[in-house]
Amino acid sequence: MSQFYYYIQQLCTVINHISLFKRKQWFGLLLFCLPLLTFSQQITVKLNPDKILIGNQTQLTIQVENVQKNPSGIQQWLQLPDTFAHIQVVKREPIDTFTVDGNTIFSQKITITSFDSGSWKIPALSVVFLNKQTVANKNTPVLTVLPANVSGMNDYNGFTDIISVTPPPKPFPWWIIAAAITVVVIVLIIIQWARKRSKQKPIPVSSPKTKEQILEALAQLKEKYPYSSGNTRLLFTELVELCRSFTDLCYQQNTQSYTTDEYMIVIKNKIGNEPVQNAYFQMLRLADAVKFAQYKPAENEVNAAIDAGKQMAKTVQQFSFQPK
Repeated sequence: MSQFYYYIQQLCTVINHISLFKRKQWFGLLLFCLPLLTFSQQITVKLNPDKILIGNQTQLTIQVENVQKNPSGIQQWLQLPDTFAHIQVVKREPIDTFTVDGNTIFSQKITITSFDSGSWKIPALSVVFLNKQTVANKNTPVLTVLPANVSGMNDYNGFTDIISVTPPPKPFPWWIIAAAITVVVIVLIIIQWARKRSKQKPIPVSSPKTKEQILEALAQLKEKYPYSSGNTRLLFTELVELCRSFTDLCYQQNTQSYTTDEYMIVIKNKIGNEPVQNAYFQMLRLADAVKFAQYKPAENEVNAAIDAGKQMAKTVQQFSFQPK
């Protein structure tokens, strides 16, 4: 702002030497020149895109415009934590500086992601200049995180609420209870008779599958459940069970009773690099849509899901159990 006062001083000196102007004309000329000499710093924050799938990435662009390096340069750049408002910072680009029409512009690009579905607001960011002035952005964009890409799915059936049914007013027939009791008694007698005739043999306990057996079973899924057979629900059920068993064996845990969201939280950042993790999480979401929403995936989606499971197991096997 010292440059601004310097320009005002110079303008007043010129006006004092021009005797033809009256006082009102001097004042009008001064008001006319004020907007041209004012430099207003401002911060702009943009998201591209502002809607992503869970686990995908987007770019946050921050620009500080109308900055004069001396004496109103930047003293402290904005402070953005690595984790904020359900959002995680993946990568920070270096701060770029360029000049447009005599104005210096500072720009930084930050890659962010989120593993929580919902709408998350980018907080206000502030910059401190050398003249002790603090400027914050006025616009606060909102990042929308979608749980799964269900747009354009014609066969996708949404969840509906449970409909209560009023029981019939007529009395319950007691003969059905008597018949059921009779059938149970007969079955118990047959079981007892069969036990007496059969020899007591120890029941073999099936040993848990090894990692090699799980990898072999994953490789045989396409042949076991060809797409033409229409058994996509069985395929995705066995695919998820094999993948969970593999991670349980590798990390000595038991997640078979966990929901998909709970399972994803437990294995997050443990199954390889980010592309492998994102593809695996998308496969789990697609499996839920197939099993619970009766979604019918295309053949390429099925093949991509199997490949995601194989890649996850291969990555965990390669990086988690290599000799130290």
